[in-house]
Amino acid sequence: MPLELNSFEQSDNVFLKMPHFFKPLQALNAVILAICVGSTAGADNGILWFVIITSLLISAAVTVVFAMGIQDQLMESITNGSVQWNFVELIYSFIFAVLSLISMWVSFSQANRSLYSTSAGYIASGLFFILHTALYSVPCFVIYRESSTAAQRDDRVDFGVEPAHPFRDPPYQGV
Repeated sequence: MPLELNSFEQSDNVFLKMPHFFKPLQALNAVILAICVGSTAGADNGILWFVIITSLLISAAVTVVFAMGIQDQLMESITNGSVQWNFVELIYSFIFAVLSLISMWVSFSQANRSLYSTSAGYIASGLFFILHTALYSVPCFVIYRESSTAAQRDDRVDFGVEPAHPFRDPPYQGV
């Protein structure tokens, strides 16, 4: 079995590697969530729509960036090499995991309050928000674990953020 996992991880396709195969699933789940929340007749869905739309936009954009293989060049051009992609992915995964957890709670609480319509859309969206939370929590946990084991090997905590010198192309590297 470890040989199969190793061959799975050694594939050339970036979406077959551990934290990256969640990206298309996140976008797909956001579409399903939009359908579920759209089926409700409630007017109090603001936070749900915010989480769904921002998640869909960011997940679709990140999926396209990874499909094109330009994530490193993008981070180099934006931050001059001072921030690594894993740090950005850790931050947005954590934020969306927390927002999805809050949205799950809001969905289930709205299901109890729906007086004039069926609560099936809220219940379905709550269940899919549980999945959405997992789809963002797992990559966040994997990236954090990888960075913490790398930090233990280096005897320092470093998420890949280094100060950039404003007048040089390569990032400022040392003392």
